[in-house]
Amino acid sequence: MLTYEAALARILKWTPSPRIAQVSLDDALGLVLAHPVVARQDLPQFDNSAVDGYAVHFNGSAPTNGHASAPLRVIGRAEAGRPFSGRVNTMQAVRILTGAQVPSGADAIVMQEQTTRQGDALVVQRWPSAGQNIRRRGEDLPQGSRALEAGTRLRPQEIGLLAALGYRRVPVMKPPTVTILVTGDELQPPSGRLKSGHIYESNSALLSALVRQVGARGVRLGLARDGVPSLVRKIRQGLRADVCLVAGGISVGDKDLVREAMQRCGVRQLFWRVDIKPGMPLFVGKHGRTLVFGLPGNPVSVYVTFQEFVKPALCALLGRAWHDGYTEAAVLVDDLNVSRTRRTHFVRVKCSDHNLLVAQPLTGQASHHLRGLVEADGWIRVAADQGPWVAGARVMVKRQNAQQEMS
Repeated sequence: MLTYEAALARILKWTPSPRIAQVSLDDALGLVLAHPVVARQDLPQFDNSAVDGYAVHFNGSAPTNGHASAPLRVIGRAEAGRPFSGRVNTMQAVRILTGAQVPSGADAIVMQEQTTRQGDALVVQRWPSAGQNIRRRGEDLPQGSRALEAGTRLRPQEIGLLAALGYRRVPVMKPPTVTILVTGDELQPPSGRLKSGHIYESNSALLSALVRQVGARGVRLGLARDGVPSLVRKIRQGLRADVCLVAGGISVGDKDLVREAMQRCGVRQLFWRVDIKPGMPLFVGKHGRTLVFGLPGNPVSVYVTFQEFVKPALCALLGRAWHDGYTEAAVLVDDLNVSRTRRTHFVRVKCSDHNLLVAQPLTGQASHHLRGLVEADGWIRVAADQGPWVAGARVMVKRQNAQQEMS
């Protein structure tokens, strides 16, 4: 049986390289640039005014030797998108608004608060220095310069820059498609009255949300019955995707037939079973480019195996770095009831900050306890062969609040 570390390393080794696609800026948020982006033109594309005021020909118009400034003659107007077509000469001025192109001949902008105007006569009360209040062409990005590097994850800021440079579409790491299949004769959709001995199926909703949260595209395949023909039919559909997830039927019971169905579909097993709790009967295989996961059926096991094994693979397919998140030091409030074996445990905790972060293990750590999954705002990964994990021990916690999970 593989250790947690060996299983994760094997998954990442067999995860294929990302695919590249051209997408519109509207669809690019959160995706990763596949190639560098170069400025197609200068940004800004022309000298423009940083203030509302008057464009003037500084040399020859500004006073010297302490003499008062003679009135300038206002000869026109420049607005954003409506430039002045003439030239500004000595003792002339053009009314200019913020963002408007600086007229030919002008080499400074006088702020309107520093002028007095009567008709076309303009008296400058305080002169700027040469070049003042002008945003120079290319001062932000000159044409041909590297605007964004390959591997950049696109935030609203980067998308705004791309639009300003004239890009409508950009090359990105294509979001992987993930098929989601759930198996179990006892399951029925979460609507209507439950039949005797049945439960509502929740794993497909959980997995669909987790897939979407990472940034991949989930496709639900519905329910497969606990029979090899039904499983084979559904799994073959799932193998058309980049990643195929099957929840349930992966352990050693009489109705655990997923591995047999995988074999009949031509899936090559990379490993089965990992020395962790919850989530031990994890299956991982390959079919061409498709990465295949057989997840245990209990909801908490589904959540843990997704976060610890599926999510790193999806991040690699998205071209993003993955960090395991166990980075905050905390002190245990109570003893952890875990055995000192080779097994790695994932324990749900409630965190609070009393000048020092403390972690309270939650009661009900069983793999079917969904309420504890909701109440937890952190996880402890109890490494194999370490401990004892008693009250007062320092542990590393992975926090999970709403803001962190949705980022």
